[in-house]
Amino acid sequence: MWLSFDDENFTLLGKDSDDLSIETNPDTEQTKNVLGETTFSHNGYTPSIAMDYVARTEDSIYEPLQDIANGLLVDDELITATLLVATLTEEVKDSDTKTLTGKGFKVPARIVVDTDGRDTSGYGISFTAYESGNRIQGTVSVADRKPTFTPKAAEESTTFMRSQASKLQAPEDTGKSLSD
Repeated sequence: MWLSFDDENFTLLGKDSDDLSIETNPDTEQTKNVLGETTFSHNGYTPSIAMDYVARTEDSIYEPLQDIANGLLVDDELITATLLVATLTEEVKDSDTKTLTGKGFKVPARIVVDTDGRDTSGYGISFTAYESGNRIQGTVSVADRKPTFTPKAAEESTTFMRSQASKLQAPEDTGKSLSD
């Protein structure tokens, strides 16, 4: 997983973490009426990821995070970054000697600083990245721990989305009208 404030210079996250799980935060509700019938409503997701970032001045995200923390910034223009997530078949450290590829997505995320500072082990800026737009699906190539993102062709993405939606559709239309 990588983060960038300029959509070009990405910082690899997780160097000091043993968990980089995306919380999907589903918005669901299950209710039961007086007849004993249960209904389920799913209104989507609001994904987020919490990160305990050990600040490194050489990281491209260091200065923007420091600005957010120092200024307690809230303007979307100043706190929006790009999150790049990849599912690779090998560990990122293996990209030091070869190029890795896998599926992934890119998504805008609003960055909220949770804590500024840390214990005597070093300076840290803990933050939460809240996804704030549509995920763009594609392929991620990684060489020397640096990602390159290639979005799926629009036609390919549309075909995939239609095939998924058709699975949720009612049974096929027989072609007969009500008057037949």
